[in-house]
Amino acid sequence: MEENYIIEPLEEDDELVAGGTSDYASSDGETTFGSLTSSVSGHVWEYGRRYHAYRYGRYPVPNDEEEYKREALRHNMLKELLGGKLFMTPIRDNPQKIIDLGTGFGEWAIEVAEKFPSARVTGVDLSPIQPHWLPPNVDFIVDDIEDEWMHANDFDFAHLRFVSTFLKDNTALMKRIFSNLKPGGWVEIQDLYPDLRSDDDTIPPDHPMIRFHQMVQPVLLEKYGFDLFVPTRLPALLEELGFVNIQRKVFHMPFGEWARDPHLRVIGGYCREILLDFVAAMAARPLVEAGFDREDIADLVRDATQSASNRRIHAYYPIHIVWAQKPPA
Repeated sequence: MEENYIIEPLEEDDELVAGGTSDYASSDGETTFGSLTSSVSGHVWEYGRRYHAYRYGRYPVPNDEEEYKREALRHNMLKELLGGKLFMTPIRDNPQKIIDLGTGFGEWAIEVAEKFPSARVTGVDLSPIQPHWLPPNVDFIVDDIEDEWMHANDFDFAHLRFVSTFLKDNTALMKRIFSNLKPGGWVEIQDLYPDLRSDDDTIPPDHPMIRFHQMVQPVLLEKYGFDLFVPTRLPALLEELGFVNIQRKVFHMPFGEWARDPHLRVIGGYCREILLDFVAAMAARPLVEAGFDREDIADLVRDATQSASNRRIHAYYPIHIVWAQKPPA
């Protein structure tokens, strides 16, 4: 297994809810998951935020307009980081079937479908929150990606972005992906490793984001079964399951606009807003349900917001991008 690291140089509402398939063209052929029904198209409002109703409680992150804005920023941040690219995997120029697992609001799936008109692109998510107006080669399916897949053993490319850390069982899903890829097909996983770092020791030990991670990590693990530290173990897991040509690149994502380089300042601004919105999302439901005092949570959100504007703190988060291939026939 080859492992490559790229370290970026660091210096000083309901209008969103949509049904399953394109308005331009109906879906052709057999889908790989269940079809959209009224039982999965509702939403639940709690703690001032909107959540998916399908398998209520499975995913503790909202699916409302605030979350849409966070996902849009996250999409733009990764494109900025990768120089406009949507992925790093060396897939062929005319893929036929692509699946985006945990597609969210669907930006990645839609842009990939526009890039590869030869491909049928399927986005799968727990929430029917994708737009109605789509390229004719895109389908969105409401389902749990950790369930069994049916009649789907022919994908050229499977993509997961900010999903692996919110899975109950990465091993089971990666096995399923392996089984449902064509020989020679690829998987790519992009995720943040929640370990705030600096190269010059400017992060105080009581930094609010460190305190936040110390609060939320055991809650997500014990209540939901989510392991936020899984990104570092993905290459070994993929190798164990039979994948080959495994690559990993790790980027240092500035937290805040402290870098001298203009490009890194833009990325750092995205990262700051995305993480602060994530703090607010976790404060809205998981931390409250875990029994943390609401005033303490509010103080943490306030302190995190203030500290993120301190340019004397040269903090960053590792972003792991891992891709691997099913052996060719």
